[in-house]
Amino acid sequence: MEEIKGPRLTDEQFFGECLDLNQEDLKEVGAWVKQRDYGKARHAFAEHVRESLQPDRFFTIPFEWPENIFFYPGESEEEIADRVCTGELISCGTPCKFGDHVDWFANPTYNKYAEWTWQLSRHNEWKHLAYVYRNVKKDERYAKACADFFQSWVRQALCPGDVPGNETKCWRTIECGIRMGATWPYALHTFYQTPYFTDDVLVDWYKSLWEHGNRMQYHHWINNWLIMEMNGLAHIAILCPEFIKAEEWLAFSFDRLEKELKRQFYPDGFQFELSTNYHDVVIKNYQRTIQLALAYGVKVPDSFMDVLENAVRFYVKIMMPDGTTPDLNDGRRRDAATFIAPKLGLYPNRSDFEWVASHKERGEKPEYTSAAFPWSGYLVMRSGWESNAVWGLLDAAPFGTGHQHEDKLSFLLFAEGKLLVTEGGNYAYDDSEMRRYVLSTRSHNTIRVDGMDQNRRSTYQWKEEDIGKKADMTYGIGEAVDYASGVYDEGYGPDQDRSVTHRRVVYFIKKPEILEIEEGTLPEWQKWSPFFIVVDRLTSEQEHTYESLWHLDTREVQLKKGCAKMKEMTICSSMPDAETTIICGQETPEWQGYYAYGGNQGEYVAAPTISQKVRGSDIRMVTVFCPGQSHPICSVKASDQIQETGIELTLKDGRVCRLDEMDLTAGGHSVS
Repeated sequence: MEEIKGPRLTDEQFFGECLDLNQEDLKEVGAWVKQRDYGKARHAFAEHVRESLQPDRFFTIPFEWPENIFFYPGESEEEIADRVCTGELISCGTPCKFGDHVDWFANPTYNKYAEWTWQLSRHNEWKHLAYVYRNVKKDERYAKACADFFQSWVRQALCPGDVPGNETKCWRTIECGIRMGATWPYALHTFYQTPYFTDDVLVDWYKSLWEHGNRMQYHHWINNWLIMEMNGLAHIAILCPEFIKAEEWLAFSFDRLEKELKRQFYPDGFQFELSTNYHDVVIKNYQRTIQLALAYGVKVPDSFMDVLENAVRFYVKIMMPDGTTPDLNDGRRRDAATFIAPKLGLYPNRSDFEWVASHKERGEKPEYTSAAFPWSGYLVMRSGWESNAVWGLLDAAPFGTGHQHEDKLSFLLFAEGKLLVTEGGNYAYDDSEMRRYVLSTRSHNTIRVDGMDQNRRSTYQWKEEDIGKKADMTYGIGEAVDYASGVYDEGYGPDQDRSVTHRRVVYFIKKPEILEIEEGTLPEWQKWSPFFIVVDRLTSEQEHTYESLWHLDTREVQLKKGCAKMKEMTICSSMPDAETTIICGQETPEWQGYYAYGGNQGEYVAAPTISQKVRGSDIRMVTVFCPGQSHPICSVKASDQIQETGIELTLKDGRVCRLDEMDLTAGGHSVS
């Protein structure tokens, strides 16, 4: 049997069923089709493409770098393009030297990491070749390489039939959306008039566009995938008016995109997967649709602009003092400016967006400092917008709808120019121990029970009405004190043991001078920087072993009774007799003490983690985080009885500061 090669569409199907041959520009094509002379119809259609594409209009859209372009250290843009021309491609950080023949189903990773093959078919290299051709060197080798890659891919990767959108190696609908909405249009508008984009290449390209459109219309997926798919479908509809389904696809994509705005975004702006990375994936694909529509004179719904403005503002509110975003869930620690800059053209009057996008050189900083996300369940506490400010975050969020980590009530702290209290991060989507680690409670700064992690994953189910519900977080933002509290009672371990309830409150003392010290207040020159008090209440009818974890970004930690000292911060615990250890780079009996600094396989390092274990039933633990090298607090005392609210801080000079949680809560102007 003769091997089937793509595209699946025959000339008879493509010209007879896919094109609106009544359009004036396609009359010559129609004439040849009537005579069943498909050779001349192909040539006439290719000429139509060469005459009808509008690169001057298309390239008014701000350029976006191709995603997941990997390079060797020191490689220039041109050198990357030259390497790609030799058939040496890199996916997910792992290179493969294909030479003249690319196997689009290959997988050279040591553990057959599926993302390698999937991401290879996003064709980011094609866009990179086009960028270098347009902006660095007009080398026809780049056009030839792109045409060769296309013909190789379209022959091998047959469009599947009635197959779910999340299946196949080359035709998952997420890749369809990325190809259509990010990489293929840029390559086509760059190379379509070169000699290597022959009649056959152009006709097969448009056949494949049609196959992509049908697959995304009938086999689209959910969540962030759906937004990528509908952006891709909108691109086909706007850029290919000769398709008989162009208007149908445009209406379909806009309708789904508008419905998803209400379904996927909380009223506070965060996308419902609760991932700083996938939040931008969704916004970016709306942005691409809007920018294309504006460039081609297509009206978009007003709701697109309104909801997305609130979603972009999320990055301003949550960013850390160094301008980066925390890697919540499967997020990424990235410069917030890279998220916001591409959206500036859509919101020219937002001076706070410009301030972030310009790295604080233009625009105006926000008037607020701390910020709450009542629906998605986060409180960001900050002393100011300066690079040396103190920043903290409590995660009291629901489980989310995808890319979730078991991390409820985790706490992050940025001070002294770095994220001092960090977490395991995000790692490659494989089945490795490191991937299991970053998903688990033990890679976050919260509590484990009897060696067991939180377990929401086994029973949590998202309901459509949840997007309008506030999280179970109580918070207050005041002039001198912020606070936030949340509860975890959804079970630990594989059997989802619900016998323990964990309540955490974080107090941010922004103005320590308000505190009363024995024998008067501290002299002006001794006042200290803002600090955090974390109170954990664990309640149960039976005894358990509770383990609190603090993941640190530091080279050295010294433990003294009830105290951990690092160069940038002191951590004081009210449980000095607890079993306290520092774990770094441990693999047995379980992984602990690691940080993933990138999303690719192998991109992780050992990092110190403080483990503090106590035994009991009802316990109140107080931990004080004192940023700075000379903070005067040296110890903390608190009753381990749940109902108690007093906290006693001892200073280096022996004096004592007595606090009460009720007073701190009042200072935060309670909001629930």
